[in-house]
Amino acid sequence: MLKNFFTCKNLGGELPALENDIRLGTPTAAFGLSETHKFLLAAITQGKQVYVCADAISAQKAYAGISTLSDKKCVYLPAKDEVVLYKDALSKDALYRRICAVYGLLNGADCVICEIEALMQLFPAQAEAISFKTGCDYDYSALPQKLIKMGYTREYTADNKGCFAIRGDILDVFPINSDNPVRIDFFGDTAEKIRPYDAVSGERLEEVKEITVVSATDAVFTAEDVPEIKKIISAEVKRSQNVKAYERAKAIESDLCEKLALGVPFSGASFVMPLLGSARTVFDLLSPDTLIIFDECKQISDRMNAVYKEHC
Repeated sequence: MLKNFFTCKNLGGELPALENDIRLGTPTAAFGLSETHKFLLAAITQGKQVYVCADAISAQKAYAGISTLSDKKCVYLPAKDEVVLYKDALSKDALYRRICAVYGLLNGADCVICEIEALMQLFPAQAEAISFKTGCDYDYSALPQKLIKMGYTREYTADNKGCFAIRGDILDVFPINSDNPVRIDFFGDTAEKIRPYDAVSGERLEEVKEITVVSATDAVFTAEDVPEIKKIISAEVKRSQNVKAYERAKAIESDLCEKLALGVPFSGASFVMPLLGSARTVFDLLSPDTLIIFDECKQISDRMNAVYKEHC
């Protein structure tokens, strides 16, 4: 209904000419728009688009506005909490939201809304996922290692996002892209039932026919990548400017190398993303005809310069 009503032709004014300029690929600017009019303009503009804001608050408002005013499949892409400092304990919720957004970006999202800092960070070349469907066969014995490679941790119970548990022919997994954990009953290698349940009460929810489990890590590396990563890290440690910096860098190197040797994703792995062959910029992931919309260019430019100075 909204799609049929909110069109440049129906709204009139200068919008049909603006729409034509965008269709022709002409760089276009619109001035004096209210916040609602900005979101409406993005909502009625056809084709794939990325809507860029100066900060997270503005981006969240834009996400709510554009989602409300259109029937587009919209995703909000947050920035990572920390990419400069190596931290073993990071906010997994923020990471999971970003991975889910990347998955949406790579799987048909019409509009990606983000702050400029999010676009300045690196992305995985692909967001791996497993789709479980009732009646389909899977290599059940290989599923634990598969989930571990995707960044999930094996626990006694799947009470938190990014965890899974196995008991006999039952797989419990809490997908990062779900509000509830899921219990999958197998008969041999066949998925027989898929039942979400409440993580707190354990109450079984309505049975579903299919569930997608999105990867819980954005830092994808292989055993072949590890020697080169270690070599680069070692060279950087030797460039430390004083004893204190060297000791700190050496401790980080030791911790990273120990975890990299295990060959599975780990907390803080995003720190080495610039060294990974699987790392991409957002423009590597977007189709060439994607429309980029900048909300308040001066504010975006100022924020971009501030982030650049902070990281360099």
